Amino acid sequence: MIEISRTVLVNDDPEAPQLDQDQVWHGLLLKANDALPFVPQMESCHVLERGDGWLVRDILLKGVPLRERVTFEPKRRVAFERIRGVERGRIENVIETDEQGRLTLRFSFALTHEDLEEGSDAEREHFAPMLPAYENAVAATLAAVRRTAREQPDALAAEPVSTRADMPAWMVAYYTAADGLDMEGMLAQHTDDSTALVANNPRLHGKEEIRAGIAQLWGLLRAMQHTFVRTWEVDGGAAGIADARVTYVLQNGRSVTVPVTSILTRRDGLVSDLQFCIDMAPVFAALAPVPADAAAAH
Repeated sequence: MIEISRTVLVNDDPEAPQLDQDQVWHGLLLKANDALPFVPQMESCHVLERGDGWLVRDILLKGVPLRERVTFEPKRRVAFERIRGVERGRIENVIETDEQGRLTLRFSFALTHEDLEEGSDAEREHFAPMLPAYENAVAATLAAVRRTAREQPDALAAEPVSTRADMPAWMVAYYTAADGLDMEGMLAQHTDDSTALVANNPRLHGKEEIRAGIAQLWGLLRAMQHTFVRTWEVDGGAAGIADARVTYVLQNGRSVTVPVTSILTRRDGLVSDLQFCIDMAPVFAALAPVPADAAAAH
């Protein structure tokens, strides 16, 4: 087994944009969902499924297909457990503070290769060229987080619905059902005569039309998750507005994240009208046949 651990100061350059713990944490969340902007050696990254505090993804790293189960310890640790592929083991990204109270990011891994004897010269020779890349991963991650903070600051404010303490309970319940692809649970929160307007499609009338319309989208998915930049409850709870990013994990294994703005109008405690504005073009593009290099990661 090859083990290594490196810790760097998050804000080592006083001239660079200074990051706080929340920004670093949300950057790690983004990297777990789509590592390509954060890890230069990553060739593909597709989330297969997700749950409360975890996800499973397939990656192609320098030509090596691997599967990882990723778990989250909020605002502190992201752990990547290699569960399929020739390389097995565990990688961790940990947010800490040093003795001077300065914010740090620790990157560590312990990996083996199934075809090589543990502790052998062959194992050391295999991993030796990879060590610089792994050691540079911390700096590359922080550079990508700074770039995101500069170019897409809202993305570093987004949180999964389950972590939003400021959202009203009815909105949490609604999006929890939606993200669970629980059609019955979601429609139970609608009035019988509710309507829905999805992107630029014709308005849907009644639960059965809404069921059929939403089912067309959900039929393309393995999983879905909203993260929220801002939410508002207006008119004494008569409506809720959400500015979010929604991640679709498609049946072909690809993962697409797009902005979405939703308006939920309520009557007698139930949703009477749903509207959401979304550009589906990136989703339809991702439904194209998977390239050979991406298919090799599955």
